[in-house]
Amino acid sequence: MTQPADKAAAAAERARQQSHRYARLLDGLRAFVQAEREAAQEQLFEVWRQPLADRLAKGMSQRFLKLENGPDTGTLWAYTDGTDSRFREGDLVCLHGGSPLTAMIAREAAFEAEDEDRWLLRVRQAGAIVREFGDTPCYVDPDDFDLSKYYDQVLEDIGQTIPPSRAHYTLMPLLDGRISDAFDPRDFEEAEAAALAVGLNAAQAEAVGKILAAEQVACIQGPPGTGKTRVLALAARLLAERGERVLVTSHTHMAINNALNKIAAQGVKVAKIGRGTQALGLEGVSGADSFAEWHGRPEGGYVVGATPFATCTYRLENCEFDTVIFDEASQVTLPMALMAMRRGSRFVFIGDQKQLPPVLLARSVLEDIPGSIFAKLTAHNVDSVMLTDTYRLNAELTAWPSKSFYQGRLRAAGPNRERRLVLDERAGPDVFDAVLRDPASAVFIPTTDPTARSRNPQDAERVAGLCAAAIEGGLAPHDIGIVTPFRAQGRTVRRVLAEHLGWHTAQQIVADTVERMQGQERELVILSLAAGNLRFLAAVAGFFFQPERLNVSVTRAMTKLVIIGPELPPEFQALDDEMARWLDLYRSLLAQARRIEL
Repeated sequence: MTQPADKAAAAAERARQQSHRYARLLDGLRAFVQAEREAAQEQLFEVWRQPLADRLAKGMSQRFLKLENGPDTGTLWAYTDGTDSRFREGDLVCLHGGSPLTAMIAREAAFEAEDEDRWLLRVRQAGAIVREFGDTPCYVDPDDFDLSKYYDQVLEDIGQTIPPSRAHYTLMPLLDGRISDAFDPRDFEEAEAAALAVGLNAAQAEAVGKILAAEQVACIQGPPGTGKTRVLALAARLLAERGERVLVTSHTHMAINNALNKIAAQGVKVAKIGRGTQALGLEGVSGADSFAEWHGRPEGGYVVGATPFATCTYRLENCEFDTVIFDEASQVTLPMALMAMRRGSRFVFIGDQKQLPPVLLARSVLEDIPGSIFAKLTAHNVDSVMLTDTYRLNAELTAWPSKSFYQGRLRAAGPNRERRLVLDERAGPDVFDAVLRDPASAVFIPTTDPTARSRNPQDAERVAGLCAAAIEGGLAPHDIGIVTPFRAQGRTVRRVLAEHLGWHTAQQIVADTVERMQGQERELVILSLAAGNLRFLAAVAGFFFQPERLNVSVTRAMTKLVIIGPELPPEFQALDDEMARWLDLYRSLLAQARRIEL
């Protein structure tokens, strides 16, 4: 018979081993955060060390002719010299007199808006900067923000054992792989029925039921166009109606704002917490600088939208939530997710591990720390619900991603299933018009420049010709999207579009990198891959042929996809099995498209 002393000793040993595992997990996370910070700093300094002329030529720096006071305190207008650059609204930049290393004017400036030939920058001591440098030409380069102190605070909170924090009890078992899949079947049936009653399909209704019923964690995989935001919005509404405090968060304000709009449209009391400039595009959503300043918030359930970082500042200070919902969860790193999770009791992750993962610069010192929180949970076999009906892609465009990424389970549904691109009749059709009118929904045009690397002016001219033919055929410019893996090709395409179509029309056509196009959709999508040089392709193969990147690129299109890129000869081979699979995937993509030479 086991004696009480033996049981106590065994329990003490289990507790000791558990404490050791927890300490190792936290140490691994701290090392991961530090390695990421150091890698980011080195990457930034590598850019800064390049000659100014080279940075300007590559679009990595932007010259300003003068500075003026902005519309409110802490902002200034910076007037460009008319050249193009890679910067976009939301980027973090530094101001300098020619070199960030020796002539720094200001760091951590936020690029908030662009108005013709001027940028609105939010920066500390904006007024003093305008007074001193207003009439002196200056420059901006990329910058970053050191978030180490926030991550350190988060990990300290989670690891606190004397007295144990709520986050410690909630999150350490989850990090250790002890994740509960339990759910309340009565809540599941009630929520599923509510979802079916408002027209959601069976998979969507199952996802809503899982979110409402899960005791700890619910994971929803939403392939392109399957209505994940609709699921999120209904689930958030039902949670608020039963009196829950809900936080909706993600890695970008765009994703948060899109979700909040859908939730607010259902009559839920919703607030976006953050600066007013981060509330662009919100409709029917209250805005507040902090939770404490949200006037008129309800006594019962409500929904708040904010980034995970807001939980580390006065904006969401001392706020606790019943449920935390992560949108685009496949792009949220584990340390970033923990910021928001420590404020909640239940966690919902909505994403797709077959789309773009987080951008990581350092390898984790622990194999058990994957790139994203979504990857970690699925690696631990957390039961997830996959949405299977896409209402974006027609049936022909659905076939390749369904077979390549979703085990054949993704299927076209709804009115778009059999749709094709339809254009008005033209008097004199040209080669570009013929491409668009070809009955195939997916067309491949081989690039003809074997020297092209990340920039291909010949292909940019083809893109412009296709856009012009589409517009002449009656397609609105905003229904056209250009996707490219390279910023340099994006700049080239935008310049050529402006030359052929005029600046106003060109501005309505989205032409950007894969990362910035995730979550968007267009009637016609042109994938301009640019590269034709095989040596260059071999050098960047890990980036260029990344399966998730291909998946996002081709699934933006609703009825027509035109791929302009390299055709790989048989002798172009991989050095390892993983890359061989990637090359096979790319070749299969081209094989399922109609090949047309221009």
